[in-house]
Amino acid sequence: MSRLHSLVLTMVVLLWSIFCCSFALVIALISKKAIPWVLKGIGSNLWSKYIMVFTGNRRMSITYHSKVSRPDQLPSRAIFVSNHVSQLDINAASFAIPHPIVFLAKDSIRKVPILGLLNERVGTVFINRNNKEAAQQAVFQLRKTLDLGISVLVFPEGTRSTDGYIKPFKKGAFHLALQAEIPIVPMHIHGTRRALPRNSSWVKANPIHVRFGDPIYPEGHAGSIKAMNDDAKDSIEMLQAWHKEHVSTPD
Repeated sequence: MSRLHSLVLTMVVLLWSIFCCSFALVIALISKKAIPWVLKGIGSNLWSKYIMVFTGNRRMSITYHSKVSRPDQLPSRAIFVSNHVSQLDINAASFAIPHPIVFLAKDSIRKVPILGLLNERVGTVFINRNNKEAAQQAVFQLRKTLDLGISVLVFPEGTRSTDGYIKPFKKGAFHLALQAEIPIVPMHIHGTRRALPRNSSWVKANPIHVRFGDPIYPEGHAGSIKAMNDDAKDSIEMLQAWHKEHVSTPD
């Protein structure tokens, strides 16, 4: 891809993101009842869908592991946990997950114009990882979101990987799953690291694939956060191995 093409694609993605986020913010400010629709109708079906189209994924590949074969078989009240290699992971996950979702996000996102206010309005909970008490309170507050039929997406590595290798997981998602008695759904995103690497501002077209693993339920883990953490990480590493074996395009 030429640098000019990459520049045009980057500008299209940026302008589309500003438009969709502004549109979503207006609707969310008008009506709290519309927030599930804002998350799914605008966040997923408008913003994320067309970001995938812009990056060459008119029909993004979405596949499932053994116990789940269709979108409607994914639990509607769940915490989805994924590897994290690119800012585009948010769009890939939002488009692939069939339910409205919010995020556990770093506190610094509050400072991003439009996006920060929008995230506050739709129920995103911001975590200051340097303050354990604040982090625990944020996880507790996020439980309310599940009662609205909104699932949660977490990147448990806490930061984007530059080499694709999966880093150790933070425990916040697993605390929440045990407290709310809801499943963890592991997923792996392939292709976004080439489309928009961590240390780059340039978007490139590249096929993107998402694969869901089997849900991990709190019962059977005897209240062990470490056991759920280990199972989720093992599952995502298995999904990553599947992608490397079956998907020929770069990750």
